[in-house]
Amino acid sequence: MLDEKGQMHTLEGVAAATIMLLVIVYAIDATSMTPLTSSTANVHVETELQVLGQDILGALDYTEPGFNSKLKNDVLGWNGKEYTWTGIKYMEKGNASNPLTNNLTNYLNYVLVTQGIAHSVDVTFLTNNGTSLLSQKMIYNGNPSDNAVIVSRKIALHNSDNPNKNNFLLTDIDPSTDLYNIVDVKLILWRM
Repeated sequence: MLDEKGQMHTLEGVAAATIMLLVIVYAIDATSMTPLTSSTANVHVETELQVLGQDILGALDYTEPGFNSKLKNDVLGWNGKEYTWTGIKYMEKGNASNPLTNNLTNYLNYVLVTQGIAHSVDVTFLTNNGTSLLSQKMIYNGNPSDNAVIVSRKIALHNSDNPNKNNFLLTDIDPSTDLYNIVDVKLILWRM
């Protein structure tokens, strides 16, 4: 006895297998397979770094009414010098006996160093009665990669904060007002 439907089932099976093979080839071709190209995975890593950096600066800049934030206190306590990560702590460049220990370095050490995320912190503020900008490195850990992420937070300093008690670089941009200066704290994050 002959089954006349056997050939039709075979053709249907071959057609289904061909369609599945084409779908797999298309899916593999559509995704980037090389780790050196800017792929969706790399964009995902950059997005995670950006959110992490924003969370760090946001947590440090949170304040109760009537008090300074931890980030503002760190800016006020900063002496204007550059610090580098030695693998153990942040040390002043050219002076190995002067470590930087504050809320910012505690967060960076606890969150970023433990995850192997390289980072630097730049501080930018107005000089010459508000006519020009000065950018100074607070923490420097080498040149960032091409896929580095920068997040920032602006801090308003007032005359009542006594801002240049520790930092001679900060100047009063308008002596006729209570506003002393505006400081932009930039956190640069990248994977090594």
